[in-house]
Order: sequence, then C-alpha cells, then structure tokens
Amino acid sequence: MHVIYQFRMLQNRLLNLWKIIDKQSNKADYTDRCYTALKKCIRKHQSLIKFCDKLEYVYTLPIFGHMVVFSLLMCFDTYEILLANVSIGTRLIFVFHMIGSFIHIIIFTYSCHCLMEESMNISLATYSGWWTILPMTETGRLIRKDINIIMMKSMRPCYLSAAGFFPVSLETSTALMSSTVSYFTLMRESSMRE
Repeated sequence: MHVIYQFRMLQNRLLNLWKIIDKQSNKADYTDRCYTALKKCIRKHQSLIKFCDKLEYVYTLPIFGHMVVFSLLMCFDTYEILLANVSIGTRLIFVFHMIGSFIHIIIFTYSCHCLMEESMNISLATYSGWWTILPMTETGRLIRKDINIIMMKSMRPCYLSAAGFFPVSLETSTALMSSTVSYFTLMRESSMRE
C-alpha cells in the first residue's frame, strides 16, 4: 500500500509540475524550472521502480505460498461441502471458510492489482501536462525526450509475482475462482453419477 500511494503522490506531482509559472517570468525561465522539477520526478520514479523490484525479490515466494495454500484450502472446502458425509453444521463451517478464503484472496490480489494500475497511471499523468506549449529550446527538447522515456518506462507496470510464474492481479483471483467453480461442478457431476 505504501508504494501504491507513493505512485499516486508522484502522479499528483507530475500533474502540478506545470503550475509553477509566475506572471513576471519568461518562457525560458519557466522551461528551466519545469525541467528541474521534472528531473526530481524522474529520480523519484526510478527509485520507486527499484523499490518495487526489491519488493518482488522479498515477497515472491510468500506470495506463491499464499496463492497455493488458499487455492488448496478452497478445493478441500469444496470437497467437504459436496462429498464428505458430515452434518449440516460442519458443511456450513466449510462454506463460510471457503467464502473467507475467497475474500482473503480478493483483498490480497486487489492490492497487487492497484500497484500495477498506479504504476501505469504515471504515463497518463506525465502526458497530461502542459509540456506541448513549451518553446523548442534545448531545454524544451530535453523535456520532451525525458517525458517520452517516462511514458515508455511506465507502460511496463511494476508488479508482484507468485515465484515468477505469473503477476498477481485481480485476474488471478478470477482465474482461481473459475477453477474452483470448475472443480466444484466436476465433483458434483461425479457424485451424481455414483
């Protein structure tokens, strides 16, 4: 969550970057000040990308373990709900456990998905500035070149993956739920045949 809000603050800084104009300043001074502020934003963006790489290195195996354990728990819960010869109270316990596991997965994947979204929104915040009205001086050309680089770097989102197998996002929870539903229907059909 910390990194997500750091990306949001960088977006806000990029959007407000162009509002530092004075009535008395000429366009060359304004361009120089914008370029100085843009360089600070570039350094912040680079540090956030490095921080996300460190997060990926630290959390990749725990995320993988998380996804595997909760997937297995949901499958075991499905088995206990459908095929096990248990009382209705016990079945309800497993139903609520499966719902709790699914909510946990949703919250977990939502935070990972927000990281991807906010890191990609840097491109939109960068493009939304007033950089197009700057003069084509040396500094103006450098600003345009650096803005293109920021937008290209932010088109590849920062993400957290499950041991490098797949990036964790809301699509992950959707795929997990659809596989659980498929398992659920498969077990139901096999129990009806017996």
